Amino acid sequence: MTKIALLIGVSEYKPGLNPLPAAVKDVEAMRRVLANPEMGGFTEADITVLNNPQPYEMQTAIDNLFVSRGAIALQ
Repeated sequence: MTKIALLIGVSEYKPGLNPLPAAVKDVEAMRRVLANPEMGGFTEADITVLNNPQPYEMQTAIDNLFVSRGAIALQ
């Protein structure tokens, strides 16, 4: 079974909420760990990274993840 990963880093929010600049950096660090053959063993093609996506982009990526795995997509 192929390993796949969807990494979502949200560091920017609507006015009134403090940004979390480390979130995007943390996602990139996790991507490197997963892609390392001695650690995660994921192929680059099987890692999807979304940095500060819009809500619909996140939902689409999550739905696609489940659909591609033959699972029922969330509504």
